[in-house]
Amino acid sequence: MATAEEKPGELSLTFLCKNGQQKRSFPAGLTGEELKEQLREPLGLTAETPLALSYQNGSRNSVKKVLEEKQGLAEQGVEDGACVTVKVDAMEVRPENSFLRESIRNNGGNSYYYAHANEKELPPELRYVYGGDPIKLESNTEGDALKAEKAAKALTHYSWADEGDFVCIYVSAEGEPEAIEAAKDGDVKVQFEARSAELRISKDSKEYALSLRQLEGEIVPDESKHRVSAGKRVTLKMKKKRTVTWTRLQQSK
Repeated sequence: MATAEEKPGELSLTFLCKNGQQKRSFPAGLTGEELKEQLREPLGLTAETPLALSYQNGSRNSVKKVLEEKQGLAEQGVEDGACVTVKVDAMEVRPENSFLRESIRNNGGNSYYYAHANEKELPPELRYVYGGDPIKLESNTEGDALKAEKAAKALTHYSWADEGDFVCIYVSAEGEPEAIEAAKDGDVKVQFEARSAELRISKDSKEYALSLRQLEGEIVPDESKHRVSAGKRVTLKMKKKRTVTWTRLQQSK
């Protein structure tokens, strides 16, 4: 890709992504959020696709930092010639939101983890959490809507992201092509409960299901919703009851 002639107040940045690298110039006052939006079209990404950016000034040995959404590039220390790493379908896990830090904040010196209070910053490669296998469907007291009504193929390929007031689940055609094809003109049902969610896609005699139990936090069912992007993905948008960062999607058994 040709490099635009550098202008006053602009930063020349090298973007590293799975398809290689590109060099582009952007205004130094552009915020991290605005930069994400301007990168979506060149990368062929939709507005629903989770995107995380981190930057590194100078040599490869310099510290890699998360690009903040609400601050300008220059304001948060991005220099001309910096490298920006682009992560797709990823959510950031910050060390200050870890369970260790929460325990220390709540219990101070009496925390079991106090000896680890000086934990080092997480390396960038460990800051992103991807989808995993759903917890096995079991009977519980949250209602008949989440019980298996008939045999269905489990959806195990999905991603999720903490989006502030919401936690989003993405089931895409790349991971579950048969289910997404069925969702185009089949029946898509989603049931939200305070600590669980279930997605069912059915067409003809085939049915696919994603059941998520023991969610990390409580959600507001009436303010949660889903969206079908025909041929691309099904998105579940779960409204958090409390606006706190989720470092995992489900609690451990």
